Amino acid sequence: MTSLTYALDYAKRGWRVLPIKPGEKRPPMASWQNVATIDPETINNWFQSTYVDHGVGIATGPESGLFVIDVDVANGKVGDETLTDLQRQYGQLPDTATVITPSGGQHLYYKYPPNVEIRNDAGKKLGQHLDIRGIGGQCVAPSGDGKYNWDGGEPGDIAEAPAWLIKLLTTQPVPQTVPVAATSGNSDSIAARYNDSTTWNQLLTADGWQLGQTMPDGEQRWVRPGKNAREGISATVAHGGGSQLTVFTSSLEWLPEASYSRFGYYACRHHNGNRSAAATALNKAENQPTDDWFNNLPRLTTPTMPHEEAQPAPENRVELAHLVNWQELWTGEHQDEEWAAYPIIPKGRGVALYAPAKAGKSTILLSIAAAIATNRRVLGQRRAPQINVLYLDYEMTEADLLERLTELGYGPEDDLTHLHYALLPSLPPLDTREGAQAILGLIDTTHAQLALIDTFGRAVEGDEDSADTVRAFYRHTGLALKARGVTYLRTDHSGKDVGKGQRGSSAKNDDVDLVWRLTRTDSKAGEGVRLERTHSRISWVPNEIKILRTETDAGYTYDIDPDSTAYPDGTAQNMQLLKDAGITANHNSRHAVEVMAGTLTKRLTSTALKMLKESADKRSKIDDYLTTPQPVDNPVMCDETTTHTDMII
Repeated sequence: MTSLTYALDYAKRGWRVLPIKPGEKRPPMASWQNVATIDPETINNWFQSTYVDHGVGIATGPESGLFVIDVDVANGKVGDETLTDLQRQYGQLPDTATVITPSGGQHLYYKYPPNVEIRNDAGKKLGQHLDIRGIGGQCVAPSGDGKYNWDGGEPGDIAEAPAWLIKLLTTQPVPQTVPVAATSGNSDSIAARYNDSTTWNQLLTADGWQLGQTMPDGEQRWVRPGKNAREGISATVAHGGGSQLTVFTSSLEWLPEASYSRFGYYACRHHNGNRSAAATALNKAENQPTDDWFNNLPRLTTPTMPHEEAQPAPENRVELAHLVNWQELWTGEHQDEEWAAYPIIPKGRGVALYAPAKAGKSTILLSIAAAIATNRRVLGQRRAPQINVLYLDYEMTEADLLERLTELGYGPEDDLTHLHYALLPSLPPLDTREGAQAILGLIDTTHAQLALIDTFGRAVEGDEDSADTVRAFYRHTGLALKARGVTYLRTDHSGKDVGKGQRGSSAKNDDVDLVWRLTRTDSKAGEGVRLERTHSRISWVPNEIKILRTETDAGYTYDIDPDSTAYPDGTAQNMQLLKDAGITANHNSRHAVEVMAGTLTKRLTSTALKMLKESADKRSKIDDYLTTPQPVDNPVMCDETTTHTDMII
């Protein structure tokens, strides 16, 4: 049996599964909590391609209907003795599905009870070395490599947890009081004095956290130990103007998701959350003053993530800032402008496309996405590099999608596996941290390089007309995608007056690099749409593109009108100058500018080179036609002077 076999078996039982890194105990993707699945197609894709050599994990919690007690005996730990003491005090646990771990420990599986909340816990509720995997948790499962094995050879039945166990796991511990120190007549608590004498920079940096970003309002965004800043933030300080640390990662078992004062953080970090013990230690340290009181406080070793080594905080922020190296900028080799979908979606950029209702924006977008995924020409132009596309469709039904793909000429024989189409997804809103983590999880799973969000208003929870919503979307999702090098496009509706732009706030023009306005057209050339560039940080994008809709035997095609691209007068002659100088469509603009220095300006050279590239692209299409067998059911009538190429053009 392989990892795939095991994973599919677990999924049939309703247990959400995910891949596990070889030789480790954690998944390979971020936000794995959002992508763990029982979907056979996804599981097959994982374990037959991207994660073929990986193990299998089971996500715990109510979605899988189970939680797990991890009895840890590795490296001399005594989880088995704690379990014996626990059962002696409360009663025997029922026999249940059990995994024997490589160290000889156990994973005891129990049914997740209704109407309660069981969260991950590291030995605080049941005792030393008895960890709980509940909401937001996962555990490594048997996958055929012999390291983890079901006791008895197969999973067996999962038992219901006894009432006493559920009570222990769901009862909140009673807050422990902090003794008040009476020194010099000061009645302030040791906690207050600790808060006043320390800073978050001291505490967090000492424990391996990295400061990822400081916002204009003073809010600090921190990255937990063992995590790269590009993977997202894990906690904030001073959110909303306060002074507390707000943690929203479940990866630090010693620091549950909550808000903390500096004293509260110290108690969790060094005394397993026991505030009384923390206060006692601080009182003792305070009564034995040294020249370096803070650094001599009782503390544990620098924390590490489970199965990860802590990453030391960088001595400076150059790496995070991505400062420009001017010498490399001027002397290095640079690509000409790159496209995810020429000439509409520039690579690595954020794009907005808006239109009146029923104008056809979703159909155009689907045509582009399907062409990229199947390595066809995009709107009759260049073939886009075949990449993985993530399409979040918040509007269409399955019947709508089938109808549109059929009309675009696609069928069962077409390989659309590079188009990862999320139909009416139930992701967290993309203007929230959770939504950003969810879409990044999908990006990790699908390896998508282009994300299409259709439409903005349905993907966010805030008022779509509000500038705050747009800024929140960009802060959480837009920035995260661009940091990963993922191109993204979001669609939107126009207001009643199309000429006034996207519906709602003008901020919708500020968070992207390019804004297209789409309107219907009906001309002598035929029915279609017009794209007009209304806002742009990019100079090399056309001002206007006309797309024609043509009926075929298979359905409809959408092609850019070749006559709609306008160049300044004299560009054709400048293109010929480039040819005479030996410049071809394969040269980049930097080389062309160097060769034409003294003859043409940089702007005229770049424009002429673009025309030269488009001319070469048209010739490529003709060559494609000439080398492809053509149907003869409807022969074209022509006179003796008409060439085959004339007919194509």
